[in-house]
Amino acid sequence: MKPTPQPAKGAEKILAALAEFEYLTAEQITKLLYAPSSLSHVRKQLRLLVAGGFVFPLGGKAVHLHLLYTLSGVGRTYAAALGTSPRKRFRKGEEQEKGHNPYFLNHTMAVIDVLISARLLANAHANIELTRIITERELKRKIYVAIPEKICIEPDASCEFLITEDWHEKPQTWKDFVHIEAYRHLPPVEWRFKQKIQGYVTYALSGQHKALFNTSALAIAVIAVSTQMATTLRQWTEETLLAMGRPAEGGWFFFCSLDPAKARPEELFLAPVWEQAFGSAKTPLLMLETSDVP
Repeated sequence: MKPTPQPAKGAEKILAALAEFEYLTAEQITKLLYAPSSLSHVRKQLRLLVAGGFVFPLGGKAVHLHLLYTLSGVGRTYAAALGTSPRKRFRKGEEQEKGHNPYFLNHTMAVIDVLISARLLANAHANIELTRIITERELKRKIYVAIPEKICIEPDASCEFLITEDWHEKPQTWKDFVHIEAYRHLPPVEWRFKQKIQGYVTYALSGQHKALFNTSALAIAVIAVSTQMATTLRQWTEETLLAMGRPAEGGWFFFCSLDPAKARPEELFLAPVWEQAFGSAKTPLLMLETSDVP
């Protein structure tokens, strides 16, 4: 019988992070788990994990991007033994194909940057707990609505926060649930984007959101590559909501053009940098009693 392979000492937390986020670059792992000066150490650990068959690299110099890492089948088995819940399926051919697709790699890195910020925000603020991260793969073929034709809404990722604050010396606790839509490179086709907005509204009003995610809290955070694109996507959203006779639902939709790779977690989630559909002032994505950002 073959002995069970073992990763290099200290690599367990990298495997656990890959199980949670699914794809990560060395730079993202460093930002998530280590001091900035530890990048070379992280790269060394990843080389050892690749050599040991625990981790599979995608992209790299062939597509002029940072290497993106994901767990192999062996890595998923080991991570599951650590108490994590990585996705079970790993097909090398599928991952190799993704590694030749710069759009997929760029888009995935941008979405993961948002999720890392969510995790770091919760780590830094005792009153904010990140209770769920849901990756794009987990959301595939999960949300179907009829508008009247049947379509599938597939957010890029989702996260749920539990927030506790003392309001007037009384502790108050509530949830915030965010679907993430990242348009960091290519603009969407207008009709397809408007169809997705219509789908989101139908999905929420039908009770499907509450049934699927066990919460009525909902925000759709649209992160565009430029101010111009954010303005256009907001305009298309407003046009769709007006055509549906549902302008009041504009409060679900938030738009900004921050770069999630460079923005601080507090800036991305707590600063008034977001515009809501039909809103007249910028607002934070997560509303706390105080909106001051350190």
